[in-house]
Amino acid sequence: MIWRAIGLGLLLGILPIGPVSAAPSVADLNEAGKAAYTRGDFAAAERLFERALAEAPSEPLLHYHRGITLMRLARWPEASAAFQTALRLDPPADVAAAARAGLRSLDPLLRRPASGTRQPDETVVTLQRLGGNWFAQVRVNSRMARFLVDTGASTCVISPELAAALDIRSDRGASSVPLQTISGLTRGQPVKIASLGVGDLETEDVFAVVHPVGSSMEGILGNTFLARFTVTLDPARGLLRLSPK
Repeated sequence: MIWRAIGLGLLLGILPIGPVSAAPSVADLNEAGKAAYTRGDFAAAERLFERALAEAPSEPLLHYHRGITLMRLARWPEASAAFQTALRLDPPADVAAAARAGLRSLDPLLRRPASGTRQPDETVVTLQRLGGNWFAQVRVNSRMARFLVDTGASTCVISPELAAALDIRSDRGASSVPLQTISGLTRGQPVKIASLGVGDLETEDVFAVVHPVGSSMEGILGNTFLARFTVTLDPARGLLRLSPK
């Protein structure tokens, strides 16, 4: 088992990577994959996790890491297969819980319309690419904000600053909720956004979590919004296509 070598589960932060030897270990490949994921190079991360799995195909954590990377690449059927493989390998409880959460997030994204024709009410949103990530202009209670589009995120996230500016607050006594990332587990306060929209689409009462998101964005557009629609990400053209289910 390489479990202890690669970090005792999902609670380990990303470690600095030293010089890579001619034959990197599975642990080295895993850490290099996590570092590539963090800097937004998801294609490189997927290749590194694939190499690690070639050496340790029975390690559930590696299948989970590959699965969440495939979600970022919008390769949803492959991501689902990776999560299912992780669950079949009798993973520790935290990996199992994260893999099941990934499958729940994928479920609405794997549903396709019966016809391949364009839906008349389809909305097409132009995205902005920064590094390895895609961003959209989102209306939050009528205010425009830049959100990361993350088909791998189970929930929407808004920054504390945006929540304060719009007076979006948790219900009194609400407990914090966990947020699972490749680097570990964190927590945020649950809120409900009265109105959230992109392009011509507008939704109401969207569940979100208040948590810091970094200086390049004000929130994350996750599956508490995206799962309400049939979603197609066209990375070649930088377009997000959304149509009601």
